[in-house]
Amino acid sequence: MVINSVTNPKRILVVDDDTSVLSVWTRFLTSEGFDVVTAATGEEAIQILKDQTFAVMFTDINMPGISGKDLLKYVKQKHSATCVNMITGLVTIEGAVECMQLGACDYLSKPCEKKELTAMAFRCLRHYDQELESRRLKETVFRLEEVDKLKAQFVSNVSHELRTPLFAIAAALEILLQDMYESLSDPMKQLCDVMRNNIERLRRLIENILNFSRLENGTLHIKPRELDLSNLIKETTAGLAPLFARREIDFVFETNPSPFTTRFTADPEQIQHVLINLLGNAIKFTPEKGKVGIKLEDQGNDIRICVWDTGPGIDQHDQKRIFDRFYQVDGSSTRETGGTGIGLSIVKAVVEMHGGNAWVESELGKGSQFYISLPKQPIQKEGETP
Repeated sequence: MVINSVTNPKRILVVDDDTSVLSVWTRFLTSEGFDVVTAATGEEAIQILKDQTFAVMFTDINMPGISGKDLLKYVKQKHSATCVNMITGLVTIEGAVECMQLGACDYLSKPCEKKELTAMAFRCLRHYDQELESRRLKETVFRLEEVDKLKAQFVSNVSHELRTPLFAIAAALEILLQDMYESLSDPMKQLCDVMRNNIERLRRLIENILNFSRLENGTLHIKPRELDLSNLIKETTAGLAPLFARREIDFVFETNPSPFTTRFTADPEQIQHVLINLLGNAIKFTPEKGKVGIKLEDQGNDIRICVWDTGPGIDQHDQKRIFDRFYQVDGSSTRETGGTGIGLSIVKAVVEMHGGNAWVESELGKGSQFYISLPKQPIQKEGETP
């Protein structure tokens, strides 16, 4: 898409084989500040249009040689933003209407008053400016969409490339420590635990980036099957045990009513990612020797999961945007703990893909409670068979 611009946007081309019309209309338009160029034939107009661009053009329909209709077609091919108006006699109004169907902005019958002519010229000038602005916006949107696609592809490719060496590092470390971990001194064990914890942190970060990339390009799909949520929570928290231990945080798991069946249908891998994100945030923002917990509630057709902590809490203003992508709470704790700002947006998207809801309740100084509500049976999508 190419946008033609002009030095003086008030330039008008008037084409008519009647020289008296050219003379009168030139006088009318120049008195209102327009820069007027005239042509007595369609051929002459085309020569002018090869080198110049006009915001507005008035052309007679019936001219010898290249007609106004043919000239209109040429302009719409070469200068599509130009606002073309047809000049017609009363007996050729039908022809003017046909030209409007081909892209003309309006038509004007001869003879006409100065007020009518200049009003149309100013109206067409506004239309031209709006058309140019619309095209600029479309070009900007197109470029941003292309950049966004490239960015998403780059992020996805880099994340996949990081997976392989990270897996190799983790595997090599475990092989090295398999027979010698217990014989290491306590300081050496602490260093090994630091390596393990940071490998796991990188793995979770890469998974988040990949999931986010899949969400952005529409390739993240849930694969529901029956699972036991209670067992999934125990498995997830066991994997996060080193993080709890390092900050001396107590973990509490409760159900209401107790006990109740926690078997339901969902995508276990994606629900586990949701739990890891919520628990990871709770651990990250809870002070040492604090508490983090999960509470399951039977809501009839739904299961409600609450991940709570005894952290600093979240301001009401931040709660409104906490699930927005790339949004991070502005504060010293956030700067210290870091983060990408995509974890909670993934949580919300995955929960909604399951037909559920996600929200937060928090009060400054009193911790936070992140809730997700999931239907016990997945939403059946169109075309799927039960």
